[in-house]
Amino acid sequence: MPTSTRRPFVLLGLGAVLLAAATLITPLWVMRPFRPQGPTELAVALWVLRFGPWLLLGAGLLAVAAVVRAWPGGWWRRSGAVAMLLLTLGAGGLSRINVFEKMFEPMPAPRFAGASESSLPDDAIVMAVRVGAAARAYPVEVMAYHHVLNDVVGDQPIGVTY
Repeated sequence: MPTSTRRPFVLLGLGAVLLAAATLITPLWVMRPFRPQGPTELAVALWVLRFGPWLLLGAGLLAVAAVVRAWPGGWWRRSGAVAMLLLTLGAGGLSRINVFEKMFEPMPAPRFAGASESSLPDDAIVMAVRVGAAARAYPVEVMAYHHVLNDVVGDQPIGVTY
């Protein structure tokens, strides 16, 4: 089969897969923890998050066009186009999951104990909050995963974070 008849479905399919993959990877790559982000790369990642649904719609349309263009060909063309469509849909579905919400899931029901009843080791690092006569200590080891904890100390509602 001549390259000119093969090229459109391959280009459409690859374009769809690349667009969907970029929509998935860009925010994750830029916003990965323990490294600073530059203003331009952060702006690009936030733009991709904001317009991600439209980018994914475009990728899906490209993938469907690739399947339509490949369908009159043999089974290998159909299989290749359907595989690119599935990759596009998979990347699109994964890009709609907010990984950071999953990573920093809130504590469902925090429990507190007095200092004498605590099972923390003596050398545990804690963050302490005092409001009037009431005080609480939050283990950094636990807070490192959740990052935010809502609590009431005394009669004052607080949000504990670092």
